[in-house]
Amino acid sequence: RELTTVGSPGFAGEAKEGSDAYAGAADAYLTAPAAGLTSANFSATFWYKVSGSPDRAGILVMGPEDTENPDSQNLRTSGFRLFREGSATEQRIKLNVGTGTGESWNDGGVLDVNADEWVHVAFTVTATGTTIYLNGQAVNTGSMAAPIDWSGVSELTIGSGGETFSYWGHTYDNSGIDELR
Repeated sequence: RELTTVGSPGFAGEAKEGSDAYAGAADAYLTAPAAGLTSANFSATFWYKVSGSPDRAGILVMGPEDTENPDSQNLRTSGFRLFREGSATEQRIKLNVGTGTGESWNDGGVLDVNADEWVHVAFTVTATGTTIYLNGQAVNTGSMAAPIDWSGVSELTIGSGGETFSYWGHTYDNSGIDELR
């Protein structure tokens, strides 16, 4: 898949698999076209070495762009947002999915920032619900009143809230990401 680099992300000296992993940086992230990624049922998996700084960040985001009002919270009615929030010592992985006229929330699980370890993160989205997994264990589920709506979604953002979910401070992610699928 063709990726576009925004800012100056780098490579971590340590990776979970192989020799290099994505290393987030201030105001940096990757984007990819959404074509071929939009389905009513899907999953994503990756290794994640969480950073507590900044205290919140977008991880994987596929949302609609509103050029007239980019801070509009109405943008959450389509696409999805996998993000983290917390403190310098713990971060909660969360998922928000737009269902056309509403949204579904899954408040996931907590990662220990001080553990300084790679955690396998996965999530699934079906027509009726979501599940977040940490190291192979389901940590939380969310119900959906309708399937995911992909209206207005044109790209995947990796390592930031990007152009569609940077409000509430979900900007760049300094965390390491490896083996994204």
